[in-house]
Formats: sequence, C-alpha cells, structure tokens
Amino acid sequence: MQTAERLKVARQRRASILALWLAALALLIAFFLFVNSPYFTVGTVLVEGNKYVTVEEVLRVAGVPERINIFRLKTTELSERLISDLRVAEVHVERKFPATIIINIKERQPLAFVASQYGFVEIDREGVVMAAFKNLKQVKVPIITGVRLGNVYVGDQVNNAGLLNVLTYLAALDEDVLNQLSEVNIKSTDELVAYTTNSVYIRVGDSQRLNEKAKLTGEILQEIVAKKMVVDYIDLNYTSPIIKLRNK
Repeated sequence: MQTAERLKVARQRRASILALWLAALALLIAFFLFVNSPYFTVGTVLVEGNKYVTVEEVLRVAGVPERINIFRLKTTELSERLISDLRVAEVHVERKFPATIIINIKERQPLAFVASQYGFVEIDREGVVMAAFKNLKQVKVPIITGVRLGNVYVGDQVNNAGLLNVLTYLAALDEDVLNQLSEVNIKSTDELVAYTTNSVYIRVGDSQRLNEKAKLTGEILQEIVAKKMVVDYIDLNYTSPIIKLRNK
C-alpha cells in the first residue's frame, strides 16, 4: 500500500473514532438535559398507610421540597427523617416515574391515654410515650385510670406492671372493639375493669389469659349489638364468661 493510501485510511479511521466520540458526547448531553428537564420535576407525592398522622405532617417531617428533580431526591434521607418520628413504625419511599413519589408508612398505634405529672400522655402497645397533652380535648382511645405516671417525656418507655397488663389486653383487641372502650381501671395488679362507651362494665380480672379475654370481649360486644341486649356487666374471670343483663 502506498504511503498516500495509508495516510488516507488513517485519517478516515481517526475521523470515524472522532465521530463516535462526538455522537456519544451528544447522547450524554441529551440524556443529562432529559433527566433534568421539568418533565421529571416531582409533581405528585402520595402518602399511603397513614391514619393518625396527617399527610401535611408526613410531608413536613419527610422534608419533601415543593420542586425537585425525581432523580435528585434521596429516598433514604426521607425514610430516615420519617422513621425518627415516634409516630412512625415503618416507612418505605419509592419513585414512580416520571414525577411521583410514594411514601408508605406504618404507624405506631396509640392504645391509651394515661395521666402524668403535667397532664396526659398517649402510649402505644409497648408503653412508649408518643405524645403529651396538658388537657384531653378529643379522646380516640381508652383512658387508663388507677395509675399516674411521673415526669415522663415523649420517647420514654413506661414500666408499670399493671399498666403493661392493660396494654397487653388492649393490644389484642380489634380496632373497632378498642374504640368501644372508654376507660380501663387498674383497681389492683390482679383486678382490671373496663367500661364501654355504652356504660357496660367489664370485669377483666387478673393478668391471666389476657389475649383470650380480649377475644371474648370482642365477641360478646358484637353479640350485644346484634341482639340489642341491655347489659349491666360482663365477667371474664371464668372460662365461660358471665353476661349480666340489666333489669328493666
């Protein structure tokens, strides 16, 4: 091959390589402009699984900005902020292209209110203090009476035998049944009594068979509603519970 021909082939090869590099660069720039375009600006944030924590609170705690590119959003940071909130037990954040963020949370369920040194605290099934209030304006879960906590703070875990027995009982109730209870009184470690919103007196008794007693509570309250029974009290101290009808 003559020298002129070899030089021509070399120039053509260099030109081809340069063209490939320019094409790759153009694709890279196009991709960069595409992923940073307004098309991928977060437009919708869906919050799922929440019941007690409002959507606004979830977004505030997560720190979701009004406008951000979905590729630049760090889902792990959002998850860490949310899981640090005592009201949140589990959280999963995912992207849904082109412009949606889905935040799925599992909340800690508040089980009861208990009097404290400065008012009332709301606790979950593990006895963790979720919130503190000077006064109760709205009661969604039962109030536990017969015990008063000292100077406890949000995040503390209470350790009272009678109180933990009540929490075991309440945690085993279905949510619909839980909402029918207005108060659980700790008369002693071996004597728990509950009151429904319809003034039915429930003798729960000692700390034995609490899960079974919770199941019986739900079944009996359902029967009372179905049969329109007027009940004075329910006694769960026995294997076969006693239902005392109210004298008319």
